[in-house]
Amino acid sequence: MRTICNSALKIDKIPDPDGWMAGWAKFAHTINGYEVAGSIEECARLADNGRAKKLTELRCALFFTSRAERHTGCDFSNSPELHSLLRKIRAKVIAREFE
Repeated sequence: MRTICNSALKIDKIPDPDGWMAGWAKFAHTINGYEVAGSIEECARLADNGRAKKLTELRCALFFTSRAERHTGCDFSNSPELHSLLRKIRAKVIAREFE
């Protein structure tokens, strides 16, 4: 996994939820959500019910979603929650809200 800090994120490298979704899981793994959030449980909490607000929290939630997809075998690429996370991440990067 190649991690990328928030301030180094480029909008053209973040999957567009209204476009081609291939690569979203690879992007999700540019942060180690378990480590950054402090635990698997905290990462799961951030992914639950839209609790994530800050860019780092949103990225941790996306990471957890990717891990959940892998472990369940379900395809989340059409999930409204996934699309919402990507929209919020993209908005934060555009606004340069890197917290």
